[in-house]
Amino acid sequence: MADAEDVTHARVNRSVLTVFRAAYEAGDLAGLVRLLHPDAVYGTDGGGKVTAARKLIHGGERIAEVMVRTGRQWHPDRIDFAEVGGELALVFHRESRGYSVDTVQITDGLITAHRRVLNPDKLVRV
Repeated sequence: MADAEDVTHARVNRSVLTVFRAAYEAGDLAGLVRLLHPDAVYGTDGGGKVTAARKLIHGGERIAEVMVRTGRQWHPDRIDFAEVGGELALVFHRESRGYSVDTVQITDGLITAHRRVLNPDKLVRV
């Protein structure tokens, strides 16, 4: 049975990701900025098979801008929760398939690291 700290961690993560998903779907730049630590880092993994950022993106405001822009470009059909590596993640679906998986590190209620996997070889089981 999970101890109280694990349960609290899981609740905080679900709460932050729920608000993140809503802000992402709405294109709410200010809402995303509020969820991201000012020194947050964002990285992507396209595996050389799909377009992805080649360098880390630093700063909550900059990451939020990228999220709003990619949300407008991608138009995901839906965004689901899934457990990935023992942590809650967001799975973005497009054209009836998993298109990307986002995992985050949350510290004190803010996203400090955001990772997006787009490499189709790593999304086979999604």
